[in-house]
Amino acid sequence: MYGLRCQKTAKPVPLKEIDVHVDIIGYVSNVTSSLEYHNGEDNPIEAVFVFPLDETSAVYKFEALIEGRRIIGKVKEKQKAREEYDDAIASGEGAFLFEEDDRAGDVFKCSVGNLPPKTSATIQLSYVAELPVEADSSLKFVLPGVLNPRYSSDTGAAAYDDTYIVPGDVVTSGAPYKLKLKVNVSSPNSIDKIESPKASVDVAYGGTSAQVTLKDGHKFDSDVELYVYYKDKHRPFAVTELGQGTDGFMADHTVMLTFVPDLSREDLVANCGEFIFILDRSGSMSGNKIKDARETLLLFLKSLPIGCYFNIVGFGSSHQSLFKGSQQYDNKSLKTACKALGKMEADLGGTEILQPLQYVYKQPPIAGHPRQLFLLTDGEVWDTRACVSEVAKHADSARCFSVGIGEGASTALVKGVARAGRGKAEFVSGTDRLQAKVMRLLSCALQPTVTGVGLTWQLPNGVTAVPIPSTPPPIFSGDRFIMYAQLQGQLPVDVTEASVTLSGRVLTEEIKHTLDLTLKTQDQEMPSADDGPEPQQLHRLAAKTLVKELEVNLEKDNGDSEKVSDSAKKQIIDLSGAANVVSKFTSFIGVDSEREEPIQGAMMRRNIRPPMMLACMGAPVMLRCAAAPMALSYDECDSPAYGSCLDEVYDDCDMALYSADHEEVMSLETEEKKEGMASRIVGGVVGLFSGPKTKKKARAMPRKMAMAARPMGGGFGAGVAAAMDDEEGEDSAPPSTVIPLQMAEGSWELDDDLAAVLGVKLDRLTKECPVQKKAVWATVLALVWLHTKMADKKVEWQMLARKATTWLKAHQEGWSADDVVGKACTVLGAKVDPSAVLG
Repeated sequence: MYGLRCQKTAKPVPLKEIDVHVDIIGYVSNVTSSLEYHNGEDNPIEAVFVFPLDETSAVYKFEALIEGRRIIGKVKEKQKAREEYDDAIASGEGAFLFEEDDRAGDVFKCSVGNLPPKTSATIQLSYVAELPVEADSSLKFVLPGVLNPRYSSDTGAAAYDDTYIVPGDVVTSGAPYKLKLKVNVSSPNSIDKIESPKASVDVAYGGTSAQVTLKDGHKFDSDVELYVYYKDKHRPFAVTELGQGTDGFMADHTVMLTFVPDLSREDLVANCGEFIFILDRSGSMSGNKIKDARETLLLFLKSLPIGCYFNIVGFGSSHQSLFKGSQQYDNKSLKTACKALGKMEADLGGTEILQPLQYVYKQPPIAGHPRQLFLLTDGEVWDTRACVSEVAKHADSARCFSVGIGEGASTALVKGVARAGRGKAEFVSGTDRLQAKVMRLLSCALQPTVTGVGLTWQLPNGVTAVPIPSTPPPIFSGDRFIMYAQLQGQLPVDVTEASVTLSGRVLTEEIKHTLDLTLKTQDQEMPSADDGPEPQQLHRLAAKTLVKELEVNLEKDNGDSEKVSDSAKKQIIDLSGAANVVSKFTSFIGVDSEREEPIQGAMMRRNIRPPMMLACMGAPVMLRCAAAPMALSYDECDSPAYGSCLDEVYDDCDMALYSADHEEVMSLETEEKKEGMASRIVGGVVGLFSGPKTKKKARAMPRKMAMAARPMGGGFGAGVAAAMDDEEGEDSAPPSTVIPLQMAEGSWELDDDLAAVLGVKLDRLTKECPVQKKAVWATVLALVWLHTKMADKKVEWQMLARKATTWLKAHQEGWSADDVVGKACTVLGAKVDPSAVLG
């Protein structure tokens, strides 16, 4: 974790403590964060705290408590709020401003201006959010703690503006503030368990409720993640939240609808399509990220249906396409792709996502093969709105699925392009496996598009439903489908039964799912103005959903243009104000106008860096950059090759690694020394800048060093190397699993490579073969091995296994599944049910 200290006084920045209270009710979380500031200096200060927050979160409350006075923030148009803040500061008044970053909807800035000397202030922030459902059906709550540097194409560097880094501030290890967290969980369903893979927590269960507390001493150096497991988790439901007031958005009753459609039949799985995998190969993907990406791509390639089309586009400062145009999927194209896959490194410089997206969309479509894009990135970019706009423009001709890798991945980018592209987003962090998440998305992509999706309501006379969003989100089998609606009109006083039906069409089959609603009015005690806004969780979430839809429509219509129609902007501002939910065009502003006398003295700015501004888990180091031959910290370099130099070591130059105290310099002059340092660099440094003192285009690290730096432990990384032909003619590493050996049509060949993985000599496998066609025997052996050795990773390989099963059924002549599978189990010393192999 990193914090800042004032260079002149060496005093810590003024944020002392973050106290977070969370209420998880069903599938929704309500979060209240209290931030305690203290100014121990002799002058008034401005404390600025920048932090990440999921872009779909609805921030609805912002207030401050200072010297016994309570200042409630109000939502106002962003420019007016900034002007009011500046005017208050100039007048010697205290002021508080909370706003969304202009460039990305998941970065927020909290400013406490004119905090008097020797004075404390507490800022309270409240927001609501939907909880995403993981592959194991758990609900995931994340308290973000990581904000990574983001690449800007305008400057050619991964740099922050003065919001984030101010010259003169000194980076120090050790956080100047601590975190307290308490979570209350309640649900109509019983709670199975609650887990936190990285944080140390205490959990007290009570049937349908639970309390979670963070143990003392927690270091806020990563995201805090909680996984909540409910019983009866797939049950669809509807919840009605009553309105408050007499008119406007918050006065109408709001309904949250949750469906879990089941479209898992094999005849509803597509066997066609154009699958384009857009892989981030920028420098920030170095180390385990690119290793996992290679393994994932291998699984992805092996799981594609025979006869489809595919391509891989890697991007960084530039982009590279595996094929000039998508190729038909067969053994020849698969072999070419696997050969290229083993050589893919994070060696393409900065992070330019827009250009590869534009390149892909310009490619002519392939008749009869719907286009499916898979964007895989750590999301460290600023131009998210331009990327979302580009995807939105082509949503009718291509679905877009996205994966955010690592803590700090931009939710604005990853969720934004998936929402705009009518696809689905996943995030990988902590102990998550990238392979499982991508396979889940591929499963969704192989499902035909559900068309004609709509809601049919049965409501009392005089009551109408307005759906939010106006265009229903896409439907995927087994995936939670959520929509909101506002009920307009007078509801009867008595309890009223109503219903809503979700309908659509998959290929030639019509689908319908009906939910019953219970509508009941009751007297509401309206809160006084001093109480601030009540949670009204569903209303806030519905408002935020509608705001996001309106913003996507603006981006689709205007692209990356700064000009936005006044009417469209006003619609968002009005909705934001009515629901008290901040948006890209609005901010919270509060002014301490009740102070009896102006605050005296020249105000000084103090920036508070969020935990893990950089996703570097090693000790702080100082590096020398090719673009800037002076020693500087790795997060201050403005080189266009930001973060890429770990995989871009020049053959004809030295690279110098500086110790944190600026004293020792270790010069690596020979290839042998470079190879020896590779493993040390991978574990502790995000990016290593190297090269001659004059700039020149970065190029890939020497192959020997690339192999030395490549982590091969865990997963099936050795299989990636085995799936390619070594460019220098060396023997490739033996495969660690059967996965790299699978053919495009789904079968395996009975050869030495398969025998090596199975651990049985080829002569014996050949002798024991119970069928005439050896490929059938090899395929059964491979499937039995997968069910035995990789049972815990079935979600990753079940699609390629399904393809193998289909191939076996097409060649099931003169042999019995019981006999062949039984024989395979005997040879391999395994125990697998034949139905698991052949269905």
